[in-house]
Amino acid sequence: MKEKENKKSFKSEFGMMLALLKIGFIGFGGGSALIPVIEKEVVEERGLVTEEEFDKDVLVASITPGALPMEISTGLGKRAYGVGGMIASALMLAFPGALITVAMLVAMSRLHSGILTQIEILSIGISAFIACLLTEYSRKTLAEARAESKGRWKRAVVILAGVFLLTCGKAIYGILGLEGTPLVHLSTLQVLGVSMFGILYTHCKFNPKNLAISGGLILGYIACLSFGFPYEQYICNGLKFAMIILAVWGLVRSILEDGQKKKVSPKKMLQEEAAWIRFFVALSVPAILYGGNVPEFLGQGFLSSILSFGGGDAYLSVADGMFVNSGIIEKADFYGHLVPLVNLLPGSILCKTLSGIGYLLGFEMSSGNILTGCLVALAGFACSVMASGGVFCLVAYIYECFESLRVFRLLSRWIRPIIAGTLLTVMLSLFAQNISTGTKLGLQVFASLGITAVIYGMNLVLLYVLKKKNGMLIFCSIAATLILGNVALMLV
Repeated sequence: MKEKENKKSFKSEFGMMLALLKIGFIGFGGGSALIPVIEKEVVEERGLVTEEEFDKDVLVASITPGALPMEISTGLGKRAYGVGGMIASALMLAFPGALITVAMLVAMSRLHSGILTQIEILSIGISAFIACLLTEYSRKTLAEARAESKGRWKRAVVILAGVFLLTCGKAIYGILGLEGTPLVHLSTLQVLGVSMFGILYTHCKFNPKNLAISGGLILGYIACLSFGFPYEQYICNGLKFAMIILAVWGLVRSILEDGQKKKVSPKKMLQEEAAWIRFFVALSVPAILYGGNVPEFLGQGFLSSILSFGGGDAYLSVADGMFVNSGIIEKADFYGHLVPLVNLLPGSILCKTLSGIGYLLGFEMSSGNILTGCLVALAGFACSVMASGGVFCLVAYIYECFESLRVFRLLSRWIRPIIAGTLLTVMLSLFAQNISTGTKLGLQVFASLGITAVIYGMNLVLLYVLKKKNGMLIFCSIAATLILGNVALMLV
């Protein structure tokens, strides 16, 4: 009996790792776009963790700096299989994108342009597939709210629509090809920050006092970001400071009202942090022993990871300041070679960027030695994984200590409609990226949107009418995209 249970455990663990590895290879869009993809594979199709556990990991990952999808996979692996599963899960999700990035940098001078064209065409179809799953996440979120009560469904609709309207401006401008800055253009991080302030301060008790104070601060902050006020920066920072103080006060009030925090031993968390350190040391020692700028690169890589709030695109600006301005990597290499690759390929932008910078640094230090470039790339990859996973485990421990507080239960309750609103914006961003990719290939805007719409509609039929699983959706998306994309190119 025990042997049979061990075989079953190994089979489920292997299945989870295989699912995460697959997501690593098809994870176009990155960041929050992969939340429904991971949920469908791990929660719905394999049942390895519950939806409640998944939502907790999403919540913790959303308030933790670093690579969000990798942090979610860290939490899922830890819940299902302990410390070993935690590291293996993060590796399975993060490694494909980093590997392909480094491989493309190695082969860029030798790779036939036709292969690059097929990769770009493929990204259009995979993005449409991801967009279908984003739609499903939003639909499921509203369906669950409706099943609980009509009142909660109405509130969920308002939250989802409000978050979407606050964040969708830049994506709509991208689709329409408009220049300039939208009137309202909050980032995902800013929306999450405002949402957390509202919940922590009001405890979802919307009396006149709470509405006046929280509503006034939030509307003032949005107006400050949207309109050009005199002393705009000082006003905006003042409003942020006020919201932080009131959010902390709301959290303290909840602790005083609800009693002491839950007693959780730090031993498990310390074991997790030690495992991350061992992982980093094992993969980075060869590069560190090489010397040069490697120790400085890894130190700045760790710092850049824990400063990475706001998603992959935001990390590129952090990387510019850390590595380009400091002279670790040439600006021409960063923007001419690396940035186009990390935006095109699947996987976490943070992991791909640090791996790519590591390769370019090692290659330059060794006067063109590919092996040295790969060793430093491996160290950069280990740094990105360790920083994201280690900080996530620390934040998860703090959250577990205070999980019984009412405000954290409220955060868990409302995180899905908030995330769903941001995912609808991500879906529009994927459409805008497809237009940009198609334009680069020489396609007209209507051709790129047409291919995207056909693949998106096909996936909706496969998902809702034919009840097919992810594997079939991915296969059909790849096949249809390659056919439609190449036919469109022939007609140009």
